[in-house]
Amino acid sequence: MTCVLCTVARSTVADHYPLTRRELLASHADPDDPARGRGLCARCHNKHTAASSPGGWAARG
Repeated sequence: MTCVLCTVARSTVADHYPLTRRELLASHADPDDPARGRGLCARCHNKHTAASSPGGWAARG
């Protein structure tokens, strides 16, 4: 399977989408449900995470 963002590299990372894992947990949704994610390559996942989570994914919001 290829990355859904760049459509070139192999998908190797499960990305929570469209809500973050933190948002899914706050809404009492199952964050591990495959329907709540997408496959990304590591490069696209890191780029997306850096843009959407300033300070890192573990930063307190």
